[in-house]
Amino acid sequence: MSEAKRALVIGGGIAGLITARMLADYYDEVYVIERDEFPLDPDNRQGVPQSFHPHRVQPRGALIMERYFPGYNDELIQMGAVSSHDEQFLIANRYGTLVNQEAPSSFKIASCSRALLEWVLRKRIQNIPQIRFLTSKEVTGLILSEDERAVTGVYTKERSGEKKEEQIPANMVIDASGRSSKIIRWLNKIGLTAPKPEVLKVSLGYSTRYYKIIGSIPNEWVMSDSDPEQGIRAGIFTRIEDDIVGLILFNAGGDEYPSTQPEEFQEQIKHLFAGDKIVGLMEQLEPLQGPRGYRISESIRQHFELMENWPSGLLVLGDALCGFDPIHGQGITVAAIEAETIGKCLEEQRIQPELQFERKALQRMQQAIEPAWWLSSVADMRWKGVKHGGPFELKGVTLGQKYINLFTKQAMKKADQEKDNQLFFMQFMMNALILPPSEYFKKEVLDMILDDNGSKEEMELRAELVEQDPDWFQQKLNETLPIFELEYDEHIKKLLESLQPAR
Repeated sequence: MSEAKRALVIGGGIAGLITARMLADYYDEVYVIERDEFPLDPDNRQGVPQSFHPHRVQPRGALIMERYFPGYNDELIQMGAVSSHDEQFLIANRYGTLVNQEAPSSFKIASCSRALLEWVLRKRIQNIPQIRFLTSKEVTGLILSEDERAVTGVYTKERSGEKKEEQIPANMVIDASGRSSKIIRWLNKIGLTAPKPEVLKVSLGYSTRYYKIIGSIPNEWVMSDSDPEQGIRAGIFTRIEDDIVGLILFNAGGDEYPSTQPEEFQEQIKHLFAGDKIVGLMEQLEPLQGPRGYRISESIRQHFELMENWPSGLLVLGDALCGFDPIHGQGITVAAIEAETIGKCLEEQRIQPELQFERKALQRMQQAIEPAWWLSSVADMRWKGVKHGGPFELKGVTLGQKYINLFTKQAMKKADQEKDNQLFFMQFMMNALILPPSEYFKKEVLDMILDDNGSKEEMELRAELVEQDPDWFQQKLNETLPIFELEYDEHIKKLLESLQPAR
């Protein structure tokens, strides 16, 4: 009888839970090692510093999670979460306000707290026989094979009691421990040096306050976009379970973060593009506590795929691989995409094994996360003081910003004046990480948006294009913007074919 194959997941957060579920299809045993003790009920954990703040799964992530956890959205709704099927949303920005724009009905995403989402996923995982949680344990290092080419397990230490040390062997170790990952330190201890990462010096801050609904308000999601040129911060108003509303204020660049003082926080709401709308909704709300802040000095994207001596038996995903500005709501979805990508690699490895498949998996994950990293970085670099650094160039920032500005203006105008949601829908699909950016940044779309009566946005984009002959637009876009080499499975292809823009 062959020896059981075991995989270890470091970190029991949402990224770790999705990863453990994926690994259960390929390994006889899956251990999830977590520093915290898990709460008995849906509650925030000490080891997740951003857990207090609202989270929202993008449609691409929801599609992947529904395949791994069938019916999880229905379960969340049964526990008090709010269904997106009943949700209206309002978007306000410098170009105006759109009300009652409905998201595609094929997407069913429950709006809830991170604590409830994590609790529901964890309960599902606990019912899978080959998955086991090891809590209150801290990973202290990686175990190497005799030839020092493979990771064969981890060293752990208990965080309480006798603080017993232990060695846990495994055929695969995946680090999903988030921004607090020690992977660089562990690699150094086994004699490996990681390449310098990409760093976005973002100096972002956001503050969140929760309110209890005491009157009657519609099931509405309000997105008030930022305008860095005018110093206007972003705001998001969203319902979660148990008739509770969360309000986030955000800005980047390190200049006057959103306040955590109740009076100042309330005053800052008035200066949002959707300030009047949110202030009006608040007449039916009662604060549950004061605002709480969260600050991040930088977002980091590791490039382990460049390491020719990357050990077999080791992978990294989630914020341990690439951390994003949380305001864009990409983290959970990107982690789901990465876990799905590893699953595809494991399936191929099962059929046709090859050496260094882990490095190939890292390369494919980098391709998968490139759109999210580029889009969020380009958006954040509109703020004064936000800078991209490291040995890698972030291509097409200025052209991308000017293109998105004009596209957004035209999308708002068409939806408002002509009741044509085609452009609005296209932008929604790209930000949802379903539509490849290459389908958004292309000549046919550029031709559609570029005629804006000589507006400021049109002139700025034409100046960036330099070439005024439309026949050369596609070449200019190809030369200036990144090459987004994406893998989309049949689920995504069928979805893109079946969904038509609302008109």
